[in-house]
This record gives sequence, structure tokens and C-alpha cells, in this order.
Amino acid sequence: MATDAQPDPASLTLKDGTPVWVRPIRPDDAERLQAFHAQLSPESIYLRWLSAHPVLSLAEAQALATVDYASRMALVATVSPAPEAELIGVARYGRVPGRPDEAEVAVVVADNYQRRGLGTALLQRLMWHAHRQGYRYWTAEINVANARMMKFIQRGGLPILKKYAGGSWQVRVELGAPPDEAAPAA
Repeated sequence: MATDAQPDPASLTLKDGTPVWVRPIRPDDAERLQAFHAQLSPESIYLRWLSAHPVLSLAEAQALATVDYASRMALVATVSPAPEAELIGVARYGRVPGRPDEAEVAVVVADNYQRRGLGTALLQRLMWHAHRQGYRYWTAEINVANARMMKFIQRGGLPILKKYAGGSWQVRVELGAPPDEAAPAA
């Protein structure tokens, strides 16, 4: 590992053979997060934010890019290993207040990289890291129209609880037994 809290960067190959790189987010990614958000379709933005959120402000991007790699963690996928490479996906979690073994999770992938396995790869690596940090549960609020995310969660085979409230699913996933020390491959 890069440090006690940060996973090492990794190269992955998507289902269609496209190479991508995954690494922990860094504070200097704030402007790249803004550019990434600006290229998302309105549908992808709505499914991620559960509302219209056409612009990601610099203050929001800076807050999202600044994590402690334990209670708040984010992984980004890029098109190359270069430090300034374009972002094509982000998966993150944040500890649920008052619940030290539970984190809220979110993922968003650039529209032209969706349905290629990138979201799955990001979430698998994020889950591996969450286990190492002592998390046992993930929670998420998922728009009822986001059938792909619900299928992904159900396909994972992990125990889930879900309830419908106000146009979205409130989901709680039990992460199961911690994985081996090796990070997952894509």
C-alpha cells in the first residue's frame, strides 16, 4: 500500500479491452472533478445527485477532492497514469455519523464509459479499502429510476436491506467477510 490508509494506484482493463487507471483522489483533482462533472449528461448528474446539479462549484469540488482516506475516501479512474489525466469515474464513501462501521457510498462514471465494467471495478476496489478500514456496511440512496445500480447491488450477492421512500431506495448492504490482502483485479 502507498500508506497505511491509501491503496496503491492500479491499471485495469475494462470489459471491452480499454485500459484505465484507478488511484486515490487528491486535493489537486478539484478542477478535474469540475471538468468531469461538466461533461456528464443531465441524466447521469440526476442519478448521482438525486436532483438537478448542473454545475459543481469549485468549493464543492475542493471538498470532494479532500479526503482523509479512512472516514472519507474516494477513488478516481483516469484515461492515463499521468497525474493530470482526465477523470472518467469516481467512487466514494463517507462514514455515517454515529456509526463507525457504516459508510454512505456513491459512484458516477462518464457516460461514454458506462456499461463497460468501470463502475463495478471502482466499487470493488472501494469495498476492499472499506474493509481494511473496518467498515461492515454501506448505505446508499438510489433514485428509483436507477435500475442499473439496483441490479448491480443485487447481483453482488451480499445481504441487502432496502426500503422505498420519497422517490428513492434507501439501501443498506452488508459487506461480508474482509477480502484477502490483495486488491481486486478488474
